[in-house]
Amino acid sequence: MRKKVTPKELRVAEYYALLEFLSRRHLPVVCSRAEDIHRILALRSASLLEALTEPPELLRTGERRIGRAIVTAITSEGHNALARNTRALAASHRA
Repeated sequence: MRKKVTPKELRVAEYYALLEFLSRRHLPVVCSRAEDIHRILALRSASLLEALTEPPELLRTGERRIGRAIVTAITSEGHNALARNTRALAASHRA
């Protein structure tokens, strides 16, 4: 029987999926989807990638929005995290 995936594990998997996607692309990559930008900011704060962002714009609702993020590099920490995640996934599938 498979273990139930928690919401936190699902979020983490989404971050790793984006990091892996970006690692297979020719950089720089420009992203404009709000969900991707949010994940890019988190990955950048974890030092897993390098990215530039446009200044936030203030919407009429008072909400701030970043229009684009440009991923310029996957750091060595990012490549190491991907390798660890790949090994952990392979081990969990064998179990």
